[in-house]
Order: sequence, then C-alpha cells, then structure tokens
Amino acid sequence: MTRQPLPTYEQLTRPLPFWHPKAVYYGTFRWLLKTIGCLSNGIQIGFKYGFDSGVMLEYVYRNQPSGRTFLGRAIDRIFLDSQGWRGIRQRGEILKRVLLAEIKANQQRDISTVLLDVACGGGRYDLEVLRVCHQDHVTATLRDYRPENVEKARQLASKLEVVATIEQGDAFSDADLNRVDPRPNLIVVSGLHEILPDNELIRQHFQQLYRILQSPGTLIFTIQPYHPQLELIARVLPSHTGSAWIMRLRPFELTRQWAEAAGFTDFQVQMDQFDIFGVVTARKL
Repeated sequence: MTRQPLPTYEQLTRPLPFWHPKAVYYGTFRWLLKTIGCLSNGIQIGFKYGFDSGVMLEYVYRNQPSGRTFLGRAIDRIFLDSQGWRGIRQRGEILKRVLLAEIKANQQRDISTVLLDVACGGGRYDLEVLRVCHQDHVTATLRDYRPENVEKARQLASKLEVVATIEQGDAFSDADLNRVDPRPNLIVVSGLHEILPDNELIRQHFQQLYRILQSPGTLIFTIQPYHPQLELIARVLPSHTGSAWIMRLRPFELTRQWAEAAGFTDFQVQMDQFDIFGVVTARKL
C-alpha cells in the first residue's frame, strides 16, 4: 500500500501562514477540541498533562470512555478509537507478550530477571506482566522522570498487589542509571525515544543502556516509523512540555544502526497492524 508522503520534522516546526487553508482548518479543529471536545475526559487529560504524557497513555491503555454527559462519553469513545491510540494499545499488548516471554525464558534457564524500565509512565504493561510472574524470580525497578507518573504507577502496583521499586529518575542521566543495583539483565524503553526530537540524545542513550546492561542481557525498545495523523497532531495537540507535539519519525534502520554501534545484536521486530508502532528486542552477548 502506497502511503501519502508526510511532512518532515523541520517542516512541522514552522508555523503555517495565517491565511493558509490548513491553518484555518487546524485552528478550527483545536478550538473545537478545547470547547466541545473537553466534555471528553480523555481530551481534558491531554490538554492538562500533554497528549504524549504518561497520564494520557495510562488513560488510553484502560480504554474506558468517560466524560460529562452522553455527548462527552461519545466524543471520548471516538477519541480512544483513533488509529493512533488503537496502535498504542496494540503496542502495549505486544510489549507485554515480549516482556513475559523474556522473563519466562530466564526462568527456564534458572536465571533471575533483574528488570529496569527507565521511563515507565503509569507502569501498566510492566505491572500487569509482573502480576502473572513468580516474583521470587524477578526484581523490578520502574522509573519515570515525572512525579505524577511515579504516583500513578505506585497506585496501580498497590491495586494489583505487585512488589516493585517505583521511583523518580532521569532515563538519560548517567548518575541515575549508575544507581541501579543490581545491574539489570532486562531493560525496557517504551514510548520514550519517539517523543524526543534529538537524534544525538537517542544515539547516545543506546550506549548508556549497553553499558549498564548485564552480559548476557536483553533490551526491549519501541519504534515509530510512521503516523497517519502526524501533521494534525503537530498543529493541534500540546505535548507534555506544553509546546506543540511534533514527532520525529525514525525508520527502524536508523535506530538499529545506533543500537548496533553501541554493541547490541540479534534484533527482532514486531509491528502493530497499522505499521505505526513497533517493539524491538536486542541482545547484549
């Protein structure tokens, strides 16, 4: 299937002229979302915390429409059924399957799993997997930079009766990464690289993760090579920083080059049905 060419990250950072038809369209769309759209609890969360925030993703994963009045709930259902959010939920299911398979493979080899998620958001995919594992064989540390995500993850861990260390931490800080003890043999990076535009930061991150990962060990990370609503999102929705949510799409080949240069090998990729999001496993031998 031929895809329509998408604007580049650099093009999306430039504002449209006020007279441009797209500027009128996206301006009207934004106004509708901030007025009638805010009857939807999901859209309210997006404008409060950012549509790429951990709080937003936790709401999307739960997939239970809510809002003020029947109209608000109907809008919320449409919002949650957008192709991007459906892809996110599929990515979450793929991630849980891959994570569980890695933990079970370690158990079969009589290896205890030491899990580190460097940016867990609300922590749902980790905690739902940990709930079905024999926790005697798993030590888990879940981190996130934002305190509201840490609190959400702690609440969910308590609800699911899962034991894990859940703490605030910077995924890109050598000092914070060095504090992880014992060193992980399984690292998860989900939904983090996709929301950051700085290629050099991501390239260096693979080197940081390789350094702290035990040998042998496994890295699970996510990719986003495509998004059909790329321009609408950039022109209409705010990110967790409060600025426009402008995504830099990266082909798997590029992120694979960075990971290989850091030392990783044996890559396996699973994509959602829309080919928007993917889950990648890579090994440190």
